[in-house]
Amino acid sequence: MGKRNEKRQKELELKRSSRQQREIKPSFNYLITLAYDGSNYGGYAKQKHKNTIQNHLEAVLKDYFKQDVSTMESSRTDAKVHALNQKVMFGWHEKLAVAKVQSQLNELLPKDIIIVDLEQVSADFHCRYDVKNKTYEYVIQPWIDPRSNRYAWLVNQKLDMGKMVEASRCLLGTHDFSTFKSAKATTDTSVRTLYFLKIFEDRGKVIIRINADGFLYNMVRLIVQALVDVGSGKQDAAYVKRLLDMQSKPDNLASAPAQGLCLMEINY
Repeated sequence: MGKRNEKRQKELELKRSSRQQREIKPSFNYLITLAYDGSNYGGYAKQKHKNTIQNHLEAVLKDYFKQDVSTMESSRTDAKVHALNQKVMFGWHEKLAVAKVQSQLNELLPKDIIIVDLEQVSADFHCRYDVKNKTYEYVIQPWIDPRSNRYAWLVNQKLDMGKMVEASRCLLGTHDFSTFKSAKATTDTSVRTLYFLKIFEDRGKVIIRINADGFLYNMVRLIVQALVDVGSGKQDAAYVKRLLDMQSKPDNLASAPAQGLCLMEINY
């Protein structure tokens, strides 16, 4: 009876300790700058029974801190989309030696997910709602290359970049981008402000770089597809303006493939 009571007492102490840990309120906020190759993942956001970036990150944080740690991301990238500058926030009840923690967490993470920086931020900082603008980059290449196929869209023809630039000008400024969003988009408004959209060539690849105050679900990939339709001669330069004015995505407008897209920068 004595051993049974002792075992029962230990179980109660463990439960009590676990409950106390859950009740500890974070008093320090930390911001992770995260880079990842999204090729093998079902997107950033946590999903039950899915291989996602957030699933791995929170599992590693739990393993390191010995309790559940919730995170908040600044942007949700889709399956196979990459990031060099994703921002993720979490709270902890103790002040951390950030350089040491960053190094140790990277040892636990898969090699295609890297914490580039870990810093303490103010209590009133919010990694999503304090964002001023974000930059995405899309890469198009005209040749097959096994070293870069996971990071670019193969378009095996010469694109007329002059027409693409002309077609893109109508997108600058503040507009209702309802045409350029997926049916899965759940935001309250489709109005966004595009600060710049640059189309240029780099070592034979066509680069489309877009900066805005925010992006709708699949917005960049839908814009890229429309611009490629213009550059390939399938549509005229006024095509993008006609799409924008529709404010409703036509069934025949597809999204450019995910692997060419990368989250490059988030500014606060």
